[in-house]
Amino acid sequence: MARRRVSAGVASLLTVAVFAAVSAASCADPQTAVLPVPEREAVTWRPWVIDRVDVLRPAPPPAAGSAQEVAERDAVVALQRTRSAATDSLVRRYDGDPTAFWTAQAIDLLGFYWPLLPDVRVATPARSARLMALLHVAMYDAILATWDAKWAYARLTPSRASTAVRALVTTGEIPSYPSEHAAVAAAASTVLAALLLPGDTLRLRALADEAGLSRVMAGAAYPNDVSAGRALGTAVARRVLALAAIDGSDALWTGRVPDGASFWKPTPVRYVQSPFDPLAGRWRPWVIASGDAYRPPPPPALGSPAFERDLTELRTLASDGAGGRTLAQIDAARYWATEAPTARWELFMQEELAKRRLSTPGAARARAYLSVAMYDAFVACWDAKFFYWLARPVTIDPALRTVFSTPPFPSYPSGHSTVSTAAAQVMGALFPDASDTFTRRAVEASNSRVWAGVHYRFDIEAGDTLGTKVGKAVTVRLRSDGAR
Repeated sequence: MARRRVSAGVASLLTVAVFAAVSAASCADPQTAVLPVPEREAVTWRPWVIDRVDVLRPAPPPAAGSAQEVAERDAVVALQRTRSAATDSLVRRYDGDPTAFWTAQAIDLLGFYWPLLPDVRVATPARSARLMALLHVAMYDAILATWDAKWAYARLTPSRASTAVRALVTTGEIPSYPSEHAAVAAAASTVLAALLLPGDTLRLRALADEAGLSRVMAGAAYPNDVSAGRALGTAVARRVLALAAIDGSDALWTGRVPDGASFWKPTPVRYVQSPFDPLAGRWRPWVIASGDAYRPPPPPALGSPAFERDLTELRTLASDGAGGRTLAQIDAARYWATEAPTARWELFMQEELAKRRLSTPGAARARAYLSVAMYDAFVACWDAKFFYWLARPVTIDPALRTVFSTPPFPSYPSGHSTVSTAAAQVMGALFPDASDTFTRRAVEASNSRVWAGVHYRFDIEAGDTLGTKVGKAVTVRLRSDGAR
C-alpha cells in the first residue's frame, strides 16, 4: 500500500514560524463567549480509560487581549503570510474528522505488515483487532477530554477572534482550546508508535506535529491550543498503554498442540508450527466479562453425521462437478481473506462516516464501539478455538482443494463469522437505517469461509451465535453511555 511521507520543509516552516514567535507562558483568566452548543452534550458521555472527562482539563488559555494572546495571534498572521500550495495541501490533509486520518494510517500500517514477516506478530488477526481498539479508545477519550475543556473555557478560534486571521477551514462555533486535532494526533501516534514496529516512530511523530500545526496555519487554533491538545492526547495515550501492558497479550505460550486425529495440525502451504496467539482467549476484553463468557458448546465429533455432512459440503464445493464453487463465491472468499476481517469493517465504518458527516465526538464514538466489539469478539473466539483445538478441513481431508492457504490456528469457531456478526450488531445499532446492509455483509463474510474450504459450516454457525452475543453486550453499553 502507498504510504504518505511528511513534507519536512513544510513541517519545519510551521514549527519555526509559530513556536519561535510565541512565549510558553500562560495567563490565568480564560476568554469567555456565548456560543451555540454543537453536541456540547458530549461532555456527559462515558469515556473508556479516563475516570471523568474533566480529569485532564488543562490550565486556562491566555486571556483575551493579553500579551501572549496578541503574540499568538501575530504568529498565526505571520504564518498565513507564508501560505502556498504546499501549506494549503497540508491544511486539507488534516481537516475534518481527525480520527479518519489516523484510522487510515493504522490500516495502512497493518496492511504493510500483512502478510506477516517471519516471527513478527504485530499484525495477526487478533493483534490487529487489539491495536485498533486501543487506538480508537485513545482517540475517543482524547476528544471527550478536549470537548470538556473547550466548553469550560469557550475560547474563540483565531479567525473568529480577529479579522487579521483568515479562516482556511470551517470550524463552526466550536471553541479552539485545546485543539482536538492535536489531541487526537498525539494520542494516535503515541499508541501506534508503542504497539507497532519501531521503524515508524519518527514518521508518526512527524505526522502528529503536522496535524497540530496545520490547524494553526488554517486559522483554527493558536499555538497554545495545539500544545495543550498535544499534552492532553499524550496523557490519554499513556493511560491506554498502561492498560495494554496488563491485558495479557505479552504472555508467552509454553503449551503444546494436543495429540489426536481431530486436533489442529500445521496446515499447507506454510505449515506454521506454532499457531497464532493461542493465549488470546485469555486477554482482557473491554466489555464482556472474559473470553469464556459465551464459550460455545463442543463442535460435532469427528465422524459424526453432523461432521460428515459439513465435510461433504466442502468436498462438493471443491469439486469440478455440480455444486462446485461459482466464480462469485471464489471472488467473495478472496475479498474477505485479503486482510484481517477487522480492517474490512473499519473501512466500512470509514465509508459510513464519510456519508453521514457525524460530529467529531460522534464519529470517534462510533469507531471506538466498532473496534471494541471486534476485539472482544476475537478474544471470545480465540478462547473457543484453543479450548477445542479442532482440526481444519484440509487436515481431515488432505485432498480438499481450498481457494487460499488455511490460516494457522484451529477451526472452531470461525473468526470471520464471530467478528463480522459482532461488527454488524454494533453498526446496526449505530446506524439502524443501514442495519440490513451490515447483516448481509456479515452473512457473506461467514459464508466466504465455507466457500473457501477453510471452515466447516458448523464453524460459521457457532461464530455467528458467539458474535451475536458479544455484539449485544457491547450494544448494551453503547445505549447507556449518555449519548443520544
